[in-house]
Amino acid sequence: MAYAPRFRRITPFRTDNIVSVKIDDVSERFDELQETLEDMLPHMWGVSTQSWSGNRMGHVAFTIRYADDERHILRRLEREKSCGCVEHLDNNTSRFSADVYDASEMVPWIRTFICRIVSISFSDKELEEQFKNDMQEMYAMYGLEGGDSDALQ
Repeated sequence: MAYAPRFRRITPFRTDNIVSVKIDDVSERFDELQETLEDMLPHMWGVSTQSWSGNRMGHVAFTIRYADDERHILRRLEREKSCGCVEHLDNNTSRFSADVYDASEMVPWIRTFICRIVSISFSDKELEEQFKNDMQEMYAMYGLEGGDSDALQ
């Protein structure tokens, strides 16, 4: 992560794409920018600091249900929650929520809970619609129940 004066923001850089580095004076704004990055970290799921829709911050929440003999699902949710929060609604239902810079970075992880997700919402409604459409297409492809628009609230 580095401050990019050209974009006037802190942004990720892939180290394998850096061709050269020029050592220069320490920026007068170093402490300020370091503090800004520290404030950003609690809302970073991956490395993105802005969603693909252009929004600065987004909210994502989903509820999962698991059987009595699937406590490993709950433990996994707790272990992998990163910057999110897990709320236990009852013995077999939990809700995950997070405010992140780019909720689309979370989609691959959220997909690993498919067949247990009973509701999901994104503040980015375009991303939410895409997620739900993808699920409907998957249900249809495999001939599974729940491929209608009411499968995910």
